[in-house]
Amino acid sequence: MEYQAQFDGIVQEHLNQLPADAIQQMQDSFTENDVIILDCLLPEELRLEMEKEAMQILSEHGKRRDLVIKETGNTPRHFNSVGRESIAQHGKLIPAFFSSQPIQYFLSSLNNGKTVLPVPYQPEEFIINSQQATGDTHGWHWDDYTFALIWMVEAPGPNDGALIEYIPKTEWDRENAETCVQQILDTNEVKSLYVPQGCCYFMKANTTLHRVSALKNDSRRTVIVYTYASNEDLQKEISHETMEQIWAEEIVVVPAK
Repeated sequence: MEYQAQFDGIVQEHLNQLPADAIQQMQDSFTENDVIILDCLLPEELRLEMEKEAMQILSEHGKRRDLVIKETGNTPRHFNSVGRESIAQHGKLIPAFFSSQPIQYFLSSLNNGKTVLPVPYQPEEFIINSQQATGDTHGWHWDDYTFALIWMVEAPGPNDGALIEYIPKTEWDRENAETCVQQILDTNEVKSLYVPQGCCYFMKANTTLHRVSALKNDSRRTVIVYTYASNEDLQKEISHETMEQIWAEEIVVVPAK
């Protein structure tokens, strides 16, 4: 608790310095697009420490994932990753960021004041994903919960693939899981986004079909993925088929307090 209070104090002091007009622009952009790039959430020293922690944990505890997810139209997952339990055991800054109330309050302000909450399913709180080989990708999908914040620890060049591709304001038809992704791709424009290293992006991830395109060339894309919930998420039953497939051998579920 002492470290969390210290972390929150540093973050709050930093966020208090952001101009009101800049925050309003961020809010307007998120309202319109359901996705926004942020480069202001942490002071640089704290950001660099968190990124260093992520790289060390990935190096020591990363595991390879290569599978196809039926529930999102047989889309592929090819990357190295570290699950929540390993990060919580060996990390300090990454868990502190997830639990930070100043961060949650700031994200809520971008969401027109509608509360952004810690996700009530521990395995999805935070993970590390890393595309390290040509062709590595995180295929088309929706998230189980409303919000995702993805921190770019390593970024490839703008022409090296691993772009965020997305279609906002779409729905996951779980009753027609094998066809719904392709139907939406056939009838909507796909948008793309390049996110530089040291930035993050905040997304309404349960109503935005999205993927990370295939990595090209000899490059890397490493991210910390944080998941947050809305009040509506807490009022409904949410299944976790895709998460449980990817992390089947190491998910440890602890009931939310």
